[in-house]
Amino acid sequence: MKLTAKQQAWIDYYKQGHTATEAARLAGYRGKNHDVIGSQNLVKLKDYIADRDAVLEAPRIADMAEINAFWTDVIRDQANDLKDRLKASELRVRAAGGFVDKQEVTLMDSAWFKDG
Repeated sequence: MKLTAKQQAWIDYYKQGHTATEAARLAGYRGKNHDVIGSQNLVKLKDYIADRDAVLEAPRIADMAEINAFWTDVIRDQANDLKDRLKASELRVRAAGGFVDKQEVTLMDSAWFKDG
């Protein structure tokens, strides 16, 4: 199903925090039954609303490349405190797997060693 311009506008207004009724009015639906249109759109366009969530949230959430670039900028900026630069370097190394926090050692029974 291809969305109409009004349906796309309705989804955008709805995702901005308007009620379904207000979104119908702002999107340009005619008549006095904006509450009915808003309710119908909630049901009919639920998959598109979920897809729009992903599009709207993507710019807000930093990915690992952006986080690593930020840590690198903090490390290289001589104006930052040494404590902050060291913490950023530690976080950067941890993200890259440079530290091993925990190692698991398994002992095996042998002729010269018996566990337990």
